[in-house]
Parts: sequence; C-alpha cells; structure tokens
Amino acid sequence: MCLNANQKPCCVIIALVAIFVGVIETSYECFHLVAALIAWIPIFIAAIFLIIGALREILILLLIWVIVSLICGAALIIIKIGLMIYLNRLRMYLDIVVAILNVLFLMLVFVWAAYPYAYMRDLKEQQKI
Repeated sequence: MCLNANQKPCCVIIALVAIFVGVIETSYECFHLVAALIAWIPIFIAAIFLIIGALREILILLLIWVIVSLICGAALIIIKIGLMIYLNRLRMYLDIVVAILNVLFLMLVFVWAAYPYAYMRDLKEQQKI
C-alpha cells in the first residue's frame, strides 16, 4: 500500500490531517449544525489515539481509530449530503464546488481507515513472526 511506504508516519500524518480538517470545518461551517460538531468530537479523540497507537505500536488504539473514523466519517458524509440537498444556494457553481468537496471528503474518510488498517495488519504480521 502506498508503494510499500512506512505506515507509521502515514498514520501520524492522517491523524494530524483529521485534526486540521476538523478544526477548519468546525470553525467556519459547523457552528449552525450540532450533529456535525458532535461527529467531529470522537474523531478528534480517536486521532489522538491514532498518534499514540502508531508511535507506540498499540493495536487496540489503531482499531479504535478505524472504527471511529468509519462510523463518524459515514455520519459526516450523510450530514454533508443532507446539507447539499436541503440548503438553498443561489449560484450553481457553489453547488458544484460543494459536491466536489464532498467527494474529496469521501476519499479522505477512506484513506483515514485504509492506512491505519494496513499498519495494524503489518503489526499483526510482525508479531506472528
């Protein structure tokens, strides 16, 4: 995965990106939507678990991140789709930009789960050897 890159730094970078994206999104968009803010709080906590789990090679913390990122990421995607459908925008290009950002967020949620899962699988293989 990722051309056999070392997953430990990838996991730390993913956690930092999750925190960064969450701070940006909650600062400018989620003040009016409590559900999205509630979905970001477990992601923040799990991102800290991911950093600790990746640096200390603790499998359960990596698993917590994978589960939380998939559940809360899916909830955020549903919330974003709902906002895209029900919010009335005045210009069509804004709708296109929002749709593109939602697709990018969908890919980000996949990456959030994929790299830590691959790192967790590599750690399990190393422990068996």
